[in-house]
Amino acid sequence: METMFPGMAALQNNIHPLLIHFPIAFFLGALAMEGLAVLRDEKFHLVATWMLYLGTLSGLVALPTGFIAANLVAATDPRGHNAPGHDFIHIHRNWMVATTALGVLLTGYLIWINKKGKWASHRWGFLLGLVVLSALVALGADRGGRLVFEFGTGVNPAVIKAAFQESGEDHGNEHRSDGGKPI
Repeated sequence: METMFPGMAALQNNIHPLLIHFPIAFFLGALAMEGLAVLRDEKFHLVATWMLYLGTLSGLVALPTGFIAANLVAATDPRGHNAPGHDFIHIHRNWMVATTALGVLLTGYLIWINKKGKWASHRWGFLLGLVVLSALVALGADRGGRLVFEFGTGVNPAVIKAAFQESGEDHGNEHRSDGGKPI
């Protein structure tokens, strides 16, 4: 596994990063397809329906892996609750729980709309629901990205420690944005 998929091996039992992109893509895709259904051709509604279903299903799978990932981070990061960005774990969690809950509610609403054949009279309300869902996805994903890329949450603590130790040494390979040599 480590030879063929070194990136997956580096995750150290944290599969959350492998799963999170599916609900994001499906939920945003559902909004795009429903927008086309409302504005252009209602044939896109079937695509939006399946994208919402798949987004909700993948969100229900990704959500518990996020709780597991948070526990893994808490157990493996020696800084514990004092780790930079620790508060964002809770903010990210809350946004994504709300996102998944809304996805489940919209899925139930959509099943009812489609079963009763009432899409035409509910299309704008459903589209508005997808706009709100997409806004929640964007807010939650932004906080998740900030956790990783700004605070290094979930990054192997040994890598952070090594980077910190190396930052005090001069390796002669500084980079400047203006392309010049280091001063």
